[in-house]
Amino acid sequence: MALPAMWIAVDLIGTELSDDVFVHSAGGDRVARPLRRCAPKLGFDRAGEALFRAVVAASARGAEIPRVDGVVVETHRIDAADGTPVGLVVWLSPQRPDPRPTYNAWVLDMTAMTTRTSGDDPAMIGDGRQAGEERHVQYLFTWLNPEDAWSMVGGYYDALTGDDGLLIQSYWSLRPEGADWVHMWSSCRLRVDASGQRTLYGLTLKIATREIEANIASLIRYSRATLLLVEANNKIPITTVGRLAPLGEARIGQILDQVDLDQLANPQSPEAAEQPIQIDGAPFLASTFALHSAREKHGDPVAIILLVQGDSA
Repeated sequence: MALPAMWIAVDLIGTELSDDVFVHSAGGDRVARPLRRCAPKLGFDRAGEALFRAVVAASARGAEIPRVDGVVVETHRIDAADGTPVGLVVWLSPQRPDPRPTYNAWVLDMTAMTTRTSGDDPAMIGDGRQAGEERHVQYLFTWLNPEDAWSMVGGYYDALTGDDGLLIQSYWSLRPEGADWVHMWSSCRLRVDASGQRTLYGLTLKIATREIEANIASLIRYSRATLLLVEANNKIPITTVGRLAPLGEARIGQILDQVDLDQLANPQSPEAAEQPIQIDGAPFLASTFALHSAREKHGDPVAIILLVQGDSA
């Protein structure tokens, strides 16, 4: 019997919604495939695949997990903060297990736009959250690499318009103040209940490394400006970078109350606009422009560049 010596994470919601075990990741890398399409590549033969399916099925039912002489079986379930089972991480091999990769689960209320994180290391997000603490999405992305905003905005659009069970996935990176980069890959499932309430349940894997772009961040950090990225259609703040970052909920609210994001959606309007605003009584010049990207077919991210009036930069 051939069994891969690696931790394999199963998307429990995706498995429940389909006719196959849905593999989230394996060996610390993204998979995002039904088991029947990736089992040989992972290193299973038919007998090994059958045993893995039996372990997953038993764990999902809360039944006794099958045991085979000479095979080490370990499972670790990751639930969302509301108790929903999201991920199951399995070791099934004759070898003793390697250190388990870091996995977090999260739940996002698409009405309140708040998240709650649970799992191995909620603190890796770097925003000071405690496990299960409810926070607005802007805190989740306090230290987001700005170039990742396109995929995040596209994912929000899909979640606001997609059907129940939709799979949304993205690579993203954070760099908390004074810390190294934290790289992640997340996938989530959209659940839409009978009342129309939309909720995202996600499973995030911390990955070792990733090639990232940092053009926007570098441009802002080496000036005296501050960048605010917003999803314009629903006025969802994504992240802030630069002199005043992180701006915080109160100051972002002041900015969005004064800046006309709707004008950028008007085909007759210019692609960029400038206007004087005030933040906590201080005068700023806000330059607003849409960020069009061929990489994403949905979502409308908008950049707001903030410069203190009188600054020479």
